[in-house]
Amino acid sequence: MAKLRLLNGAHSALAYLGALAGHPFVHVAMAAPGYRELVAALWEEAAMTLSRLEGFDQTAYCAALTARFDNPALQHKTHQIAMDGSQKLPQRLLAPIRARRAEGLPHPALSLAVAAWIRWQFARNDMGETYSVDDPLSGVTGAIIARHKGAVRPVAEDILRLETVFGTDLPGDPPFVAEICGLVEALVRRGAGSLVAGFAG
Repeated sequence: MAKLRLLNGAHSALAYLGALAGHPFVHVAMAAPGYRELVAALWEEAAMTLSRLEGFDQTAYCAALTARFDNPALQHKTHQIAMDGSQKLPQRLLAPIRARRAEGLPHPALSLAVAAWIRWQFARNDMGETYSVDDPLSGVTGAIIARHKGAVRPVAEDILRLETVFGTDLPGDPPFVAEICGLVEALVRRGAGSLVAGFAG
């Protein structure tokens, strides 16, 4: 679970928010304003959802992950990590969101990563460059975008209704839906890099 919510969750966040901003590799995204702080915020949010495990040093684990993400020799491609997101989101991002919501706790970093996945479905980055969305649900999300002629909020609302990804609880949670839709709109309006830079404080 630590691997899914810390390593993989951060990887997904860096993939979508990095690729949308034009960063081809994880280490390049990590060097951009706010991305390192975003990852730290996501880890802080996800950490409280993990059961305590004897002998597991979370601080050392996250430090090792940071070194891994920073390593240019690994050449982790953001577009490659972004593949099959509809199958990865439930375990990596939505599970810790559910756990935090059950405790009445906010989850801004996790929410931004989820919104970035929805924004990713538009198949055009912040510079206007197009790409292929490699995902089992790309046909479904593409049809939603076409039906609404790219209107951002209706697209986000319909994608959030995909039960195979979001279940029935989250789409039925008006504050969650409002938060994610607002973030998708902000990602389209301001760009991923600008929103992530806000985490730098």
